[in-house]
Amino acid sequence: MDKNFEFEITGLGRNYAGYPGAFPTAVIKIINQTVYGRVLNLFSGVSYIGDVRVDLLRPEATDNIDVFDFIKKDTRIWDFVILDPPYAIKSAPEKLKIYGSIKPFTGNKPYQHLMSDWLAKHAINILWLDRSAPLIPGFKRKKVWLLLPGGWATVVVLSYLSALSTELYT
Repeated sequence: MDKNFEFEITGLGRNYAGYPGAFPTAVIKIINQTVYGRVLNLFSGVSYIGDVRVDLLRPEATDNIDVFDFIKKDTRIWDFVILDPPYAIKSAPEKLKIYGSIKPFTGNKPYQHLMSDWLAKHAINILWLDRSAPLIPGFKRKKVWLLLPGGWATVVVLSYLSALSTELYT
Protein backbone atom coordinates (compact mmCIF):
# COMPACT_ATOMS: atom_id res chain seq x y z
CA MET A 1 0.00 0.00 0.00
CA ASP A 2 1.44 3.35 -1.08
CA LYS A 3 1.63 5.77 1.82
CA ASN A 4 3.15 8.62 -0.17
CA PHE A 5 0.36 11.18 -0.10
CA GLU A 6 -0.26 14.53 1.48
CA PHE A 7 -2.32 14.73 4.63
CA GLU A 8 -4.04 17.74 6.17
CA ILE A 9 -6.24 18.23 9.20
CA THR A 10 -8.57 21.21 9.16
CA GLY A 11 -11.89 22.41 10.44
CA LEU A 12 -14.96 21.42 8.45
CA GLY A 13 -16.45 24.89 8.36
CA ARG A 14 -20.14 25.68 8.36
CA ASN A 15 -22.94 24.72 6.03
CA TYR A 16 -24.72 27.98 5.22
CA ALA A 17 -26.88 26.53 2.43
CA GLY A 18 -29.83 25.63 4.63
CA TYR A 19 -29.82 22.16 3.04
CA PRO A 20 -28.54 19.13 4.95
CA GLY A 21 -25.54 17.62 3.26
CA ALA A 22 -24.50 20.78 1.40
CA PHE A 23 -20.76 21.35 1.16
CA PRO A 24 -19.44 23.28 4.16
CA THR A 25 -17.24 26.31 3.52
CA ALA A 26 -13.93 24.47 4.01
CA VAL A 27 -14.91 21.80 1.48
CA ILE A 28 -16.01 24.37 -1.11
CA LYS A 29 -12.66 26.14 -0.76
CA ILE A 30 -10.68 22.89 -1.16
CA ILE A 31 -12.71 21.81 -4.18
CA ASN A 32 -12.38 25.18 -5.91
CA GLN A 33 -8.60 25.18 -5.36
CA THR A 34 -8.17 21.60 -6.57
CA VAL A 35 -10.41 20.81 -9.55
CA TYR A 36 -9.72 21.75 -13.15
CA GLY A 37 -10.91 20.75 -16.61
CA ARG A 38 -14.13 18.81 -17.16
CA VAL A 39 -15.77 18.29 -13.78
CA LEU A 40 -18.62 15.91 -12.95
CA ASN A 41 -20.35 16.33 -9.58
CA LEU A 42 -22.26 13.20 -8.55
CA PHE A 43 -24.78 13.45 -5.69
CA SER A 44 -24.48 17.22 -6.22
CA GLY A 45 -27.33 18.40 -3.99
CA VAL A 46 -27.47 22.20 -3.95
CA SER A 47 -23.91 22.66 -5.25
CA TYR A 48 -23.20 24.60 -8.44
CA ILE A 49 -19.68 23.14 -8.69
CA GLY A 50 -19.05 21.14 -11.87
CA ASP A 51 -19.84 21.25 -15.56
CA VAL A 52 -22.35 18.46 -15.01
CA ARG A 53 -24.13 18.08 -11.67
CA VAL A 54 -26.19 14.95 -11.07
CA ASP A 55 -28.86 14.78 -8.39
CA LEU A 56 -32.24 13.10 -8.46
CA LEU A 57 -34.43 16.06 -7.55
CA ARG A 58 -32.43 19.23 -6.86
CA PRO A 59 -33.09 22.10 -9.33
CA GLU A 60 -29.41 23.10 -9.05
CA ALA A 61 -28.43 19.88 -10.84
CA THR A 62 -27.92 19.89 -14.58
CA ASP A 63 -29.19 16.29 -14.74
CA ASN A 64 -32.09 15.21 -12.52
CA ILE A 65 -31.51 11.47 -12.58
CA ASP A 66 -30.45 8.77 -10.16
CA VAL A 67 -26.63 8.73 -10.05
CA PHE A 68 -26.47 5.02 -10.90
CA ASP A 69 -28.79 5.46 -13.89
CA PHE A 70 -26.55 8.33 -15.03
CA ILE A 71 -23.31 6.33 -14.85
CA LYS A 72 -24.89 3.43 -16.75
CA LYS A 73 -25.29 5.79 -19.74
CA ASP A 74 -22.38 8.21 -19.42
CA THR A 75 -19.27 7.29 -21.42
CA ARG A 76 -17.31 10.54 -21.17
CA ILE A 77 -13.89 10.92 -19.57
CA TRP A 78 -13.79 13.42 -16.71
CA ASP A 79 -10.76 15.33 -15.44
CA PHE A 80 -12.40 15.35 -12.00
CA VAL A 81 -15.34 13.50 -10.51
CA ILE A 82 -16.64 14.88 -7.23
CA LEU A 83 -18.59 12.47 -5.03
CA ASP A 84 -20.51 13.29 -1.88
CA PRO A 85 -22.71 10.20 -1.57
CA PRO A 86 -25.25 9.83 1.25
CA TYR A 87 -23.57 8.53 4.36
CA ALA A 88 -25.60 9.95 7.25
CA ILE A 89 -29.14 9.00 6.24
CA LYS A 90 -30.14 7.90 9.74
CA SER A 91 -29.61 11.41 11.05
CA ALA A 92 -31.03 13.20 8.00
CA PRO A 93 -34.09 15.38 8.52
CA GLU A 94 -37.52 14.58 7.20
CA LYS A 95 -36.97 16.60 4.01
CA LEU A 96 -34.65 13.91 2.58
CA LYS A 97 -37.57 11.45 2.52
CA ILE A 98 -38.58 12.96 -0.84
CA TYR A 99 -35.84 10.83 -2.36
CA GLY A 100 -37.69 7.63 -1.49
CA SER A 101 -35.84 4.67 -0.03
CA ILE A 102 -32.31 5.97 0.04
CA LYS A 103 -29.66 3.74 1.49
CA PRO A 104 -26.32 5.01 2.71
CA PHE A 105 -23.57 4.57 0.14
CA THR A 106 -20.84 3.94 2.69
CA GLY A 107 -20.75 0.24 3.47
CA ASN A 108 -23.08 -0.62 0.57
CA LYS A 109 -20.85 -3.05 -1.36
CA PRO A 110 -22.99 -3.34 -4.54
CA TYR A 111 -23.12 0.47 -4.93
CA GLN A 112 -19.43 0.78 -4.17
CA HIS A 113 -18.49 -1.84 -6.79
CA LEU A 114 -20.66 -0.21 -9.46
CA MET A 115 -19.14 3.19 -8.77
CA SER A 116 -15.60 1.84 -8.52
CA ASP A 117 -15.87 0.07 -11.89
CA TRP A 118 -17.28 3.18 -13.59
CA LEU A 119 -14.69 5.52 -12.06
CA ALA A 120 -11.83 3.28 -13.23
CA LYS A 121 -13.00 3.81 -16.82
CA HIS A 122 -14.15 7.43 -16.73
CA ALA A 123 -12.30 9.47 -14.07
CA ILE A 124 -8.76 10.80 -14.13
CA ASN A 125 -9.06 12.39 -10.69
CA ILE A 126 -11.58 11.97 -7.90
CA LEU A 127 -12.53 14.08 -4.90
CA TRP A 128 -14.58 11.89 -2.57
CA LEU A 129 -16.22 13.24 0.60
CA ASP A 130 -17.23 10.47 2.98
CA ARG A 131 -16.88 9.08 6.48
CA SER A 132 -14.12 6.81 5.21
CA ALA A 133 -11.21 7.20 2.80
CA PRO A 134 -11.99 4.87 -0.11
CA LEU A 135 -9.22 3.81 -2.45
CA ILE A 136 -10.41 2.74 -5.89
CA PRO A 137 -8.38 0.04 -7.70
CA GLY A 138 -6.21 1.72 -10.33
CA PHE A 139 -5.94 4.97 -8.33
CA LYS A 140 -3.50 6.37 -5.81
CA ARG A 141 -4.13 8.82 -3.00
CA LYS A 142 -2.69 12.26 -3.71
CA LYS A 143 -4.05 13.97 -0.62
CA VAL A 144 -6.41 13.30 2.25
CA TRP A 145 -8.10 15.99 4.34
CA LEU A 146 -9.47 15.07 7.77
CA LEU A 147 -12.27 17.58 8.31
CA LEU A 148 -13.05 18.12 11.97
CA PRO A 149 -16.63 19.31 12.53
CA GLY A 150 -16.32 20.10 16.22
CA GLY A 151 -18.61 19.05 19.02
CA TRP A 152 -19.44 15.37 19.08
CA ALA A 153 -19.93 15.04 15.32
CA THR A 154 -18.04 12.43 13.30
CA VAL A 155 -14.90 13.34 11.38
CA VAL A 156 -15.40 13.61 7.62
CA VAL A 157 -12.71 12.66 5.10
CA LEU A 158 -12.08 14.27 1.71
CA SER A 159 -9.91 12.04 -0.46
CA TYR A 160 -8.11 13.20 -3.60
CA LEU A 161 -7.45 10.17 -5.80
CA SER A 162 -5.59 10.16 -9.10
CA ALA A 163 -5.46 7.45 -11.76
CA LEU A 164 -2.23 5.44 -11.74
CA SER A 165 -2.23 5.50 -15.53
CA THR A 166 -4.01 7.75 -17.98
CA GLU A 167 -3.25 5.71 -21.09
CA LEU A 168 -6.86 4.44 -21.12
CA TYR A 169 -8.06 8.02 -21.52
CA THR A 170 -5.92 9.08 -24.47
